[in-house]
Amino acid sequence: MPEEAPKTENRVGTNGSQFFVTTVPTPHLDGKHVVFGEVLDGKGIVRKIENLKVQNDKPLQDVTIIDCGQLSGDEALISSKKLPDNTGDPYEDFPQDQADEIKALETCKIANELKDFGNKAFKADNLNLALDKYQKGLRYLNEAPEIDKEDPPELPKQLAAIRFTLHSNSALLQNKLGSYEEAQKSATMALEQGEIAGPDRAKALYRRGMSSQGLKDDDQAIKDFEEALKLAPGDAAITKELSAAKKKLAEQSKKEKAAYKKFFQ
Repeated sequence: MPEEAPKTENRVGTNGSQFFVTTVPTPHLDGKHVVFGEVLDGKGIVRKIENLKVQNDKPLQDVTIIDCGQLSGDEALISSKKLPDNTGDPYEDFPQDQADEIKALETCKIANELKDFGNKAFKADNLNLALDKYQKGLRYLNEAPEIDKEDPPELPKQLAAIRFTLHSNSALLQNKLGSYEEAQKSATMALEQGEIAGPDRAKALYRRGMSSQGLKDDDQAIKDFEEALKLAPGDAAITKELSAAKKKLAEQSKKEKAAYKKFFQ
């Protein structure tokens, strides 16, 4: 449902006025609060705030209003229409805000387009934007409706394939950005997608291994690199990282033995 108008609490003159944006029907507020506006542009920002992780109802990240204003007339009419961004992406950040209902086949098409927009941003070295596009594609897939009888029989495999790619590509960029826990989750999600071709599976295993290295879990990294190497024998990058992880683990083991030895001298 589109973001309904913010509503205020009656704290006039207290310097503690509050407003809130509703994203779902709230009949219990009817007759109690005054609607004074509607979100026309930036619906994705509202959704991101809505989906922030919280602890005891408090967001774990600060949400700060640094600028605001009011749109009216032609400016408001233009803002209500989603325009393509600099990658060419014409879709709302969250599928719930798309004007029309999206069928499974259309969802697959959108997800593939978002992958291409992400690849475009990646080639331009805009890693954060590229990751946003891959994650956006996954949001659309997560909201995909049931497959219709009229849909092509190959659609389930196509949906699984694009889901794999978006998770795997996300893991690549999350590693590059130092978000190793998120990268590990993304790579694992990729590996859980149905039938995966050997080279693609090796790539996802390698990316999960790299995230494990970033988390200083060399044992897990070695397991993933070894499994990846079985699927892609002789791969230079996998071989290099496997060797480095084994060397690091051996050095750590040597230091631990030396430390224990001192206790028994």
